[in-house]
Order: sequence, then structure tokens, then C-alpha cells
Amino acid sequence: MPNQVEKRILEDHGGFTLLEMMIVVAIIGLIAAIAIPNLLRSKMQANEASAVSDLRTICAGQIACATTRQTFGDFVELIDEVDGPGTAFVDTGWFEGRVKAGYSFTIPDADADSFVCFADPVSLGYTGGRFFRIDQSGIVRYDTAGQPGPNATALHSTS
Repeated sequence: MPNQVEKRILEDHGGFTLLEMMIVVAIIGLIAAIAIPNLLRSKMQANEASAVSDLRTICAGQIACATTRQTFGDFVELIDEVDGPGTAFVDTGWFEGRVKAGYSFTIPDADADSFVCFADPVSLGYTGGRFFRIDQSGIVRYDTAGQPGPNATALHSTS
């Protein structure tokens, strides 16, 4: 025959106490507070890397356009397939102001001698922390305050 303590243990259904639940919630909150900023920073860095890659692709298209047509072009000219299907210099999905991976792309200036293309974060500090540009030199430049000028800090490539 079980004694009183054994009866109580046998009758207890083993639920969690309020204190135990509060401790678990606090631990989960602490882990989230540590992990979420790192996740957002990683997403922003990935967006920036994608923008730089897209700028280099646009620059390659510009050089091909200038070689073929003796002039740099805006997005309309870069996607123009005047020599038949598949002859565009960049993907035909590009257009002025296109937003891709949190960055907006524009080509405000293009002529026979030069071009400039900007990649601006849609939401500064969230989708990206830097503004980028590339021109006929092929050098990607950046600024944290706004669109970089021709003498802004150059982005050093690891390739």
C-alpha cells in the first residue's frame, strides 16, 4: 500500500508550472534578441552583394553595346534586340527603376563616351546600407549617405 507521498506522485499528472513556462519564454526571447539582428545584417549583406553583381553585369552589357553600336545605352537600348531575338546586351527584364534584391537600378546618363548606373537601397538600413555606382571604368564605388560620385570610395573586389 503506497504512503501519502507516493500517492501524491502517482496522482500528479506532470504539467508545467507557470514559473517553468515563464523561464522557457524568457530563454526563447533572449535567443531571438541575439539571432534576429544577425539575420537582418546577413540579409542586407546578401542584397548588397547581389546589387554589386548586377552592376557588373550591366557594365559588361554596356561595354558590349558600345563595342557593337559605338555608344553606351540606357536600359531600353540595352534590352533592344535589333539584331534579332536573343541579341539584347542584358536580360530583357531590366528597366529604369527596376527593384531587385532590395535595390533600385537607374541609368541616368549614357552617351557615346560614358555611362553611369546607380543601385540605391529601397529602404536604407534594412534592404541595404550602401549606395553603389558603376561607370565605363568598370569600378564599383559606394557611399553610405547617398548616390556616390565619380571619386567615391572604390569597392575592393575579392576576385
